[in-house]
Amino acid sequence: MYKLAKQYAALTRISNLPTCWTNVLTGCAIGSAGACEPVAILPVIILSVIISLFYMAGMALNDLVDVKIDREQRPDRPIASGRISPRAALIFIVILFAAAFVLLLVYYRHCMYLAMLLTAMIVLYDITHKRFWYSIVFMAWCRALIYIISACAVSGAGTRAFSTDIVIASAILGLYIAFITLIGRSENIEQLDKRRWLSIAIMLLVPAAFALSLPATVYPCIIALVLLIILSRAALLAFAEPPQIKQAVLTWLACICLLDCLLLAVLATPVPAAIAALCFVVVTLSHRKIGGT
Repeated sequence: MYKLAKQYAALTRISNLPTCWTNVLTGCAIGSAGACEPVAILPVIILSVIISLFYMAGMALNDLVDVKIDREQRPDRPIASGRISPRAALIFIVILFAAAFVLLLVYYRHCMYLAMLLTAMIVLYDITHKRFWYSIVFMAWCRALIYIISACAVSGAGTRAFSTDIVIASAILGLYIAFITLIGRSENIEQLDKRRWLSIAIMLLVPAAFALSLPATVYPCIIALVLLIILSRAALLAFAEPPQIKQAVLTWLACICLLDCLLLAVLATPVPAAIAALCFVVVTLSHRKIGGT
């Protein structure tokens, strides 16, 4: 049973789940600010479960779609190696999606259409990402929609301030995800030479977070500095000879939590910001046990 659970953990990339939780936390903080309410714990927990189900379903579907390619290039993956059958994986994926929609129907029915859009983006990315570079747009929307769904779930309606904040935050996260996805999918050194410059563009997104609230206080500036230092290290990995792209991508994935930490700090929500920082540590350590890519 333990070995089987470990295979499903690898299939669903559960080491990255805390990045989804901090996305939910940030979205809820933005939605609560728009509704002039503090961030409530229960909605964050429920939404984190729902988004985790979507994320795990998407990761499993990715491996199911890529099984033929993985048998040649990544034969150690659970489906490609035969440790999980395609049929079992498909049933598992359907159960995850169904569970996510049932929970939405019970708790946040008004977000159902956004959840359908999220599902569409997940499926479109999984079936196109090996063929078209612009599939990164679908991946960017997958993450941006976590902010949007979480904000809408707790606010119910949109004020102008709420709309502005969610657009800015979603754009920052969407571009961040698009950049790291594009770098990570480089298939040869020539392609990588052109794309790894995006690691600098990723760093330029950090000051954009301050657009949510000005003037900035001290502790968001400290978080921004720490984030820039870690992103600089990832950029150096991308430009190393030979390039260490996998390690760079893992660093960028973990830094999703720190980006959320920065946004939460800018929004003057110190406790959620501290939780996001802790999630960064958890993801970084988890990557040593379960692959994040």
